[in-house]
This record gives sequence, structure tokens and C-alpha cells, in this order.
Amino acid sequence: MNQNEVSKLIKSKGNRKKNNNDAKEIKKKSILQKCCETQKRIDTNTIIIIILIIIFFILLIIYLIKEYIRDNTMNIYFRLLQKNVVPNILPSNESTKYSQSLLDEKKICSTNKKFAIIRRKNCIACGLFSYYIIHLGCIINYLKHGYIPILETASFPNVLAGSEITSDNPWEKFFNQPCGYTFKEVVKMKNVEVFNCIGFSDMPDEKTIYNNNIMWEYHHKIQEKYMSIKDEIYLEAKKYWKEFFGDSNNILGILLRGTDYISRAPRGHSIPPSLQEAINDTIQMDKKYKYDFIFLATEDNIIRKKFINIFKNKLKYLLPEKKVFYNYKRMNFLTFNDNVFGNMNFQKTYLLNMIIMSQCQDIISARTSGAAGAFILSKGFRNSLFYYLGEF
Repeated sequence: MNQNEVSKLIKSKGNRKKNNNDAKEIKKKSILQKCCETQKRIDTNTIIIIILIIIFFILLIIYLIKEYIRDNTMNIYFRLLQKNVVPNILPSNESTKYSQSLLDEKKICSTNKKFAIIRRKNCIACGLFSYYIIHLGCIINYLKHGYIPILETASFPNVLAGSEITSDNPWEKFFNQPCGYTFKEVVKMKNVEVFNCIGFSDMPDEKTIYNNNIMWEYHHKIQEKYMSIKDEIYLEAKKYWKEFFGDSNNILGILLRGTDYISRAPRGHSIPPSLQEAINDTIQMDKKYKYDFIFLATEDNIIRKKFINIFKNKLKYLLPEKKVFYNYKRMNFLTFNDNVFGNMNFQKTYLLNMIIMSQCQDIISARTSGAAGAFILSKGFRNSLFYYLGEF
């Protein structure tokens, strides 16, 4: 092998060695780059995980604080429940049944220092205006005995709360409490007693109030002073009135029950008129008084469709956002239906219907709690037809 060949061989080996070193260096750099990228990804993921853990603990702390406040409030309330609970109303003197002294709201609220938390247990199936009437009687009764009554629907199953026990009082979503105190304020006070009230002594009689001006006027004033409806509810009803009737003031209101009144015939409740009888009476009154509009309040889809077919665009009605109207033949008991029991939207719509009904000039209705409530809310009707066909 000559010198040139040796030189080429040495040079070739040197180049291969250099290339190998370059390859190793590139590989090393590649590995280092990948390690850096991996470390960056790990750092980013770590930061995200830490942030999520912090958010979780913040939410957990907020939840625990809320639960503590709720439990503290409910513990106070349940400690109250361990006291002697009066199972009924206090004695009432017939001679003070329409006591005018109760109408002096400022004097009563400043004089009465004890608080009575009033519940109406053992009546899961009772509707909103059944509570309304009973609560009116309870307010009168406990005001007479030196208490400031607090109406409560938070601690037992009922049509407003459903089956949930809560520290929030659903009643206060719709109605103001007597003397301005709230349920949450009162449960923390010392001079508090809890009563299960059925209210029969001083409550308005839903079967006779329509013919008793003294009873109607007295309970109308009591509800204005001690159980008024929330302003926002009244404003919403006013909005619907304007939408339905504009500036018209010659309106006939019709309140007809179907569903459970028909299928169950609940004992002690007034028998409603037949659908045809109600339609015939509506036609006659419309011919006589030439109404601008007719307002129908019913939970029964069959009744609603019949009236629409006859009175067309003259008929107005208010439906809940989630329609829960039923054909009575398919219905068992309205209050217990999942769409109604504890459904505050449905109950609010029911209340709005009765407010609108109370503002109508004339009314046709069976004698129900809702009709009595609308009558008490009203300033009186020009013409009225309240059916009384006996009781189931």
C-alpha cells in the first residue's frame, strides 16, 4: 500500500469518526431538547393541576360555609321544634271575631313582642289558596293573643316546598310577613313559639264569604295589612293585564276547576257546575253586559279548549312557562303531580291568575279556595255568580 492510499485511508477513518461524533452530538441535542419540552409540558400540567386543586378547595370552602350557615339556621329552628308545640289554634272569642283594633297595624306591631312561627302540617294535598285562607285565620288569631305571626312553609312537605326541608321559606317568595319580620330573622330570636295551626276559628269561610260583606271587607283589610302580595308579583300581574286587555275595563273572569275536582270528588269540597252549564251562563252574561274580553283560569285542558272554540280571540288565559294542563280523565290528584307539587313556577302562575281574576269587573266561579282568595283580594265585583251545588 503506497503512501497516498494510506493517507486516504486515514482521512476516511477520520471523517467517519467525525461524522459519528457529529451524529452523537445531534442525538444528544435532540434528547436534551425532548427532555426540555417534556419538562415544560410537565410544568404546564402541574400548574393546571395546582390551579384546579385550588379552585376545588375554594368551592369546597364556600360550600361548607353555606352548609354551616344553613345547618346553624335549621339547628336553631329544630331546637325550637323541641319546645311544646301547640297542636291547634288558640281560643277565640266570637264577640271579637272582627276586631277592629287589629286594623291598627303600627300599634299591633309595636305592642306585640312574642313571635309565633305558624306551620300547617298534615296537609300535603292542600293547594296554595287553601294555605292562603288558613293563614289569614291564623294571623288574626295570633295577633289577638299578642303574637307577631310568622307564616312558614319550609320545614314540612307542602305544595310550595315540595318534599324538601329548607332554611329558605317559600311562602316569602310570594307574600310579605306581618310586621316586616322574616322567617330567618325570627328563628334566631328568643321569644319564639312554634304552632301547628288549622285556623278554623278566624279564617274566612270560603262557602259563605260571597254573601257576607262584613266578613269579606274585614279579611280584605287584614290581608292588605298583614299578608300582602310581593310588589314584584303584582307588577307582573299588571303587565299581563295590560298585555291581555289594554285599557279595557269591562272584563268577565271565569274560574273553573276540573281534574281532581271531577275525578276524585274530594270530600267537603263544593260541587262545581258542569262545563255546559258554565258555558251557557257565560254566554248569557256576555250578551247582557257585552264584555270586551273574557278571562279564564283553569288547570283543565278540556275546559280551556271548549271555551276557546266558543269565544275565540275574546278569551284570554295565562299559562305557566311549562304547560301543565291535564285532561281530567287521565288525572289522579293535581297537587301530587310531579309538575305541580313543589313547582314554584306553577304556583306563581296560579297566584297571578287569581290576582288578574280579582281585578275583573264580573266573575263566574265555583266556591273554591281560589275563588275565595280572588274575592278577598278584590275590591268587590259588579256582578258575580258563585255556584253552590252542594258538597261532595
